[in-house]
Amino acid sequence: MAAVEATEVEVDEVPEVERRLNEKEDDEVIDGTSQTDALHSVTIAKFDDPKLGLPESLIKGLYEMNFTKPSKIQAISLPKIWANRNLLAQSHNGTGKTACFVLGMLRIADARVKKPQALCICPTRELAKQIAEETHRMGKYMLLESGMTVKCILKEERYEKGATMPDQIVIGTPGKIWTLISLRVLDTAAIKVFVLDEADEMLTAGHGDNTKRIRKVMPKQLQTLFFSATWKEETVKFANSLKGSGGEASWAQVTIKRQHIFNDQVKQYYLECNGFKEKEERLGELLSLIDAGQIIVFVNTRDSVESLTRRLTADGHSVSSIHGKMEERARDKALKDFHDAASKILIATNVLSRGIDVPAVTLVVQYDMPVMHGGMYDPETFLHRVGRTGRFGRKGVALNLIENKKELRVLNDIQDYYERKAQIQEIPPTTDPEAMLALLTVK
Repeated sequence: MAAVEATEVEVDEVPEVERRLNEKEDDEVIDGTSQTDALHSVTIAKFDDPKLGLPESLIKGLYEMNFTKPSKIQAISLPKIWANRNLLAQSHNGTGKTACFVLGMLRIADARVKKPQALCICPTRELAKQIAEETHRMGKYMLLESGMTVKCILKEERYEKGATMPDQIVIGTPGKIWTLISLRVLDTAAIKVFVLDEADEMLTAGHGDNTKRIRKVMPKQLQTLFFSATWKEETVKFANSLKGSGGEASWAQVTIKRQHIFNDQVKQYYLECNGFKEKEERLGELLSLIDAGQIIVFVNTRDSVESLTRRLTADGHSVSSIHGKMEERARDKALKDFHDAASKILIATNVLSRGIDVPAVTLVVQYDMPVMHGGMYDPETFLHRVGRTGRFGRKGVALNLIENKKELRVLNDIQDYYERKAQIQEIPPTTDPEAMLALLTVK
């Protein structure tokens, strides 16, 4: 196995909305890192730091997006990216991971080369679209100045026979990317940076196989940048099978200790219900109480999305819904309506649990406890769902509706996994509506 340099971040990431570094002297809190690595303690305090040498056009785009100072993950990761390290990076949801690899792609691309030079793959089309939008915003002036183009692969497109993509940066899901490679539309010969966002999710059936196929047709010498809020041991093994040999081939790894991975800006509660019927009724009552902010309700199946959407719509709620089997146009409309606040509530499966950022979300409801096939508890999905609120330094609330003893065991197992026992507080079933509203309202 390749050498891994481990950088453990033991404190919360700095709120990106404020874009300020922690003022403590020991804000790096780096633990267990090889002292022979000169980059071990290198961080940046500002985006125009000479150690990075960002072009003015890129700095202008960052400032326009209100990036004034790097968050902790950015301060630690960007020097390693600029030193051409292969990087495994973990950070809390909503702390600026995307900006790290977007800057890494923008810095490497050359407008004079009319071929893809940076390739980013991620598990869902919604996330691919969001990454592409952030790349366009961050690189706004750089793209205008250089003539570089960014392509997000959202659907099958027609190309003339023999035509190839001229775009320098390409973003998409593994299946769509592999299709274009198979059709010889996407030429991988010039790729210098390979990014996996939500890297642990790319191990799942279909994603993992296609990701390996994609990697095999790319140059051996390239930089690999893998990001996620959660890491498993098998993810590191998977990453080792994909890493590039260019530049400094050993891994730099930035991780967070498991017990610190939850965002303490999000208050978490659970409410026990006496069966499915009561759970459905309690959700309706709660949603009727809350006026401010937007709400995402997570369920486990497509059928649950559809039935709950019908129920809440009939009760007069403004609801959008999304699941993986919907037509792409319908998925786009549902997410746009929610982004634009045309709907207040979004009912979703796990297709929306990762990476998606809607700043106005103040409450996440886990209507169903997340479980894997076979009923095993799913701590990673739990964390990512909760991470749809409290992003970029904002506060949020997460409520777990518990239908039966089995779901309570799942919740307890997840708390044990993250060493967070008693951190998710119980709301007594007899709590009156006014007190319930006070708990679920962001203060």
